Formats: sequence, C-alpha cells, structure tokens
Amino acid sequence: MLGAMTLRTRLVALLIVLAASGMLLLGGVTYMSQRSFQNARVDDQARSAEPAIARALDTELGITGRSYGGGGGGGGGLRPENANLPSGTYGQRRSASGAVLATTTISYGDQALPAPALPARLADGSLSTVKAVSGSLRYRVSADVQPDGSTTIVAVPLAGVDAALHRLLLVEAAVIGGVLLVLLVLAGVLVRIELRPLRRIAQTADAIAAGELSRRVETTDPRTEVGRLGDALNGMLGRLEHAFDEREASEARLRAFLSDASHELRTPLASIRGYSELYRIGAAREPAEVERAMDRIEAESARMGGLVDDLLTLARVDEVREPAREPLDLRELLEDARDDARAAAPERRITLNPTGPVAIEADGDALRRVFANLLRNAMVHTPAGTPIELSLEATEAWATVAVRDHGPGLPPGDPTAVFERFWRDSASRGRDDGGAGLGLAIVAALVNAHGGRVDAENPAPGGALFTVHLPLHPPST
Repeated sequence: MLGAMTLRTRLVALLIVLAASGMLLLGGVTYMSQRSFQNARVDDQARSAEPAIARALDTELGITGRSYGGGGGGGGGLRPENANLPSGTYGQRRSASGAVLATTTISYGDQALPAPALPARLADGSLSTVKAVSGSLRYRVSADVQPDGSTTIVAVPLAGVDAALHRLLLVEAAVIGGVLLVLLVLAGVLVRIELRPLRRIAQTADAIAAGELSRRVETTDPRTEVGRLGDALNGMLGRLEHAFDEREASEARLRAFLSDASHELRTPLASIRGYSELYRIGAAREPAEVERAMDRIEAESARMGGLVDDLLTLARVDEVREPAREPLDLRELLEDARDDARAAAPERRITLNPTGPVAIEADGDALRRVFANLLRNAMVHTPAGTPIELSLEATEAWATVAVRDHGPGLPPGDPTAVFERFWRDSASRGRDDGGAGLGLAIVAALVNAHGGRVDAENPAPGGALFTVHLPLHPPST
C-alpha cells in the first residue's frame, strides 16, 4: 500500500505514525501511573476508615467498651462523618460464620448508591475490587477480622476515581488528537517545501523526456542531498546531450558518406555500362575503338576498386579496434615512403632531413599508408617538379612527421576540412586524377586510431604543410 503513495505522503504518514506511537505510549504510561496512584489512595482510605466503620457498626449492634486501633485522634475522630470518606462508603459486619450482622452507609445526605456485591469470603487484610449489585459502579473492598472472629468490611466507591480517569482519557485523547492534527498540517507544509526541489527535478526530467535536452535542474546547496542530486543530474544530462549531439552528427555524416559513396560509385559504373553497351550493340567496330572501350572499362574498374578499398579501410578504422602494434623505426618508414614517391615521380626532389632512428610501437602497414597518402596528395596537387620536404623530430613521448610542399597551398577556409570524407576543392581537385576525396580522410582516421592527430596549414612563404603527431608508446590501459 505504501508503494502506491507519493514520497510526500509516505514521509508525512511515517512522521504521524511515529508521533502517534510515542504520544500513545506516553499517554498510556501516564494513565497507568494515575490509576495506580488513585487506587493506592483509595486503598489507604479503605484501611484508615476501618476503625471508624467498626465503631459505627458496634454502635448499631449495641457493643460498647471495645478498643479501636488507629483512629482520628480521639473518640470524636472515629465518627464516620469525621473520617473524610467519600459519599457512598459502605460498611458491613459479619459473624465468624459469615452471617451479616449489621450494615452502614456514609451518604452525607446524598442519594444512596447501589450496595457492593461482596463475595461470601474475604481474607483478613485483603483488598479487592467488586461491582455494585446494579449498574456500573465499582467498589474497593477491605476486610479486617476482629478478635472475636467477626469481620468488618469497608467498601469505598470508585466513582470519583473512575470519573477522574475518564476525564484523564478525554484530556489525553483531545491533546493527542490536537497535537497530531497540528503536526499533520505542519509536516505536510514543511515536507512540501523541502520536496520542492525534487518536484522541479521531476518536471525537468519530464521536459527532457519530451525532447527538451537543453533543460537543466535548478541547482541548490551542494551540501544537501538534493543539491548533490541536482549537480549529478546536470552532469549526466550534459553528457546525454553531448551523446545525442554526437549521434545526430554521426548520423548526418553517415548519410552524407552514403550519398557521396553512391555518387562516386555511380560515375565509374555508368562509364563501364556505357562502354559495354556500345560494344554490345556494335557501335565500336574498329579495333582501335574496341581497344579504347576496353581501356576505359579497365580504368574505371580500377578506379572503382580503389574507391572500394578506401571505403573498406575507413570502415575498418571506424570499428574503433585497437591497431596491431609492433616495434618499428619511424625513420625507416619515412625512407621507404620517400623512395616509393621518387620511383613514381623521378622528376621531383623529395628530401628527408637527417635524423637518427626513432623507435615507435605502431601498425606498420597503417603508417605506410598514412605517409604514402600524404606524399601522393602533395604530388597530385602541385605542379610537376615541385620539391617535397619530409622531416622527423622526436621528443621523449611524441614523434612529429611533417610533409611540406611548395605548391599553391590549401584552399581558403578551414584547413581541417581537407580531412573530411569525399572533400574536394573545386579549383584544384577533380576526378581525372582518380581521387575520390578519401586519401586525407584515411590519414586522419589511421592517425587518430593510433592516439595521435594530424594538422594542415599554409606556412609562409607558401605551399601546404601536413604535420602528423604520433605517440611513441601506446597509451596504458
């Protein structure tokens, strides 16, 4: 049942239950103590009244000359009306055989009360509670056995005690009820005020669930539980919003990537289909025409194969797998890349600054492709014969490789845009060179997979500069 209640209701209910339990316990203890006190007082009255009641009964029976213990300080004090007994006090004398010899009642002129329903036998000095012969009145009964074997019985009515205890119950019930009512109102107000930050947090959560990812929880005192909860939620919401933004950006990049890939693959496929159709319908009949069609089909197939290889490379890098690492000499990798570029373009002057061995733990095939793509990019986008400079520097933890050309440089705008997939500068790039705008994207992806970064800039006095920063050792896990 408590699970279906709100936190506010549960807190108030728990507080009221605890308060009611404590007050009922206190009221019960007070009531029991008062009842015990009142009963003890009546017992004292009953015992102290025995001499006065015994004298009144002896007077009624015509017995004289008997000595009465205790008393009220003289013969006059032994009169019942002088014993300060409550109205309705009942006295009875029984013989040794149990026969009733005489009775007396102290009424002070008041209406007589119903007599007590006394048991047949009462022990000497016994105290007991009995009911009246009619009604709900109760009596406290004391018995005193005389030397001649007769028994004097004193029954003090408990009407005053019962009335006092009843009033005490009414007062306790009124006080407990009033206090619980006030406590209920105050607790409801205070708990509502204290839980206001939680309600604001719930409202913020509802707004975020509805799509308002920029909403944040109003911060309170960080020393309180609610304040710490708000700070934690704000931190979590910030990370969630960042994750959603990244997901949307990733989806946008994926859509653009698929669109560009489809466009790039459509061109060679259209060329292959067109030349094949010409050959099929016999439009290309001369041997030279057939050879040209076959050459174009082969060239477009090779171009499409290269594009597919580049796409597969990017797909593998996007899997965020740890690259296979092995001890390598970075200088040897650069020397191999330089020699390969010289073989492809003998007319170019490609230099590498003199440096010693630089040990690195990396994927050799991936780094060879990085340097090959950077050199090919420099050769494709600079005039024939333009020199290219390679440099290598190393610190205690990082290696820096720079590829510098002296061509027209990077296009205006953001230099990092050249690392986007399928990026082309309309002024300097086209499809005639076989490029699809994936070479530098592959460079950036492979370098990032190694925990490094690649930068592009236009240095003075001209040309383009690509700088690769690689950690010499893999990050500890």
